[in-house]
Amino acid sequence: MKKIILFVMLAGSVFAYQYDAKFYMGVGGAYQDESFTTDLDSTQTQNNPTVGILKFGYGDIKAYSIEILLNYVMIDQKVFSDDDNDKYGLDIAFVKAFNFSKYFYPYARAGFGGGEMKIKNAENNKLGFSSFNVGVGSYIPLFSHLELEVNYEYRFTSYEEVVQSQPGLQSHINQLYVGINTRF
Repeated sequence: MKKIILFVMLAGSVFAYQYDAKFYMGVGGAYQDESFTTDLDSTQTQNNPTVGILKFGYGDIKAYSIEILLNYVMIDQKVFSDDDNDKYGLDIAFVKAFNFSKYFYPYARAGFGGGEMKIKNAENNKLGFSSFNVGVGSYIPLFSHLELEVNYEYRFTSYEEVVQSQPGLQSHINQLYVGINTRF
């Protein structure tokens, strides 16, 4: 995983050298709507957890950047076992922002990630997952080093099999995020 993160940061610096690239850090929250499906059945549980995100990025608010996002998801439904705990994840996202005006920088993003959550059943104590996500949003500068960020993201998540005889679940997540970033 360390090699992947290093590779992503180096790849991003290739684009960032020609712009006013800076390190930035952000924190925010999201509301998401998650629906689960399997290959056998498409009517499953809905989950509407609250999400906390801490992000670290490198790039230009007007051009390209790379972000590493640490996710904390508070589970509100027991989907995998009677004792599902909160999820922890790590995402890497590539962002392309557009220089629309000095008060509004819309962007498109795509990324991938993974993580795990603790569960309690006869076969497993934890459950791994991986995801792919795409989204659109905007940076809205408030002060010289502080900005508001708002975005919508679609995320496809695939979970491990909980029990050998049961196929793994997939989820489709629609997420609305609001956060504050500071650029150094």
